Amino acid sequence: MMIKLFQTIWRFIDVICFLAAFGCIIWGCFLISLIVGLFSIGVVLILVGLATEYLASPPK
Repeated sequence: MMIKLFQTIWRFIDVICFLAAFGCIIWGCFLISLIVGLFSIGVVLILVGLATEYLASPPK
């Protein structure tokens, strides 16, 4: 049971680390100022949207 759980987590570890890194970047930007934090949310959402579109598109 534990091995199955670790296999599932290992399959998505890249996505988890990717989102955790963005979370830390946004948190750091909010520590600088509110405007920078809100701007960073916009940039992160654009990057996540581009990444999901890139991954969802069929290979050429």
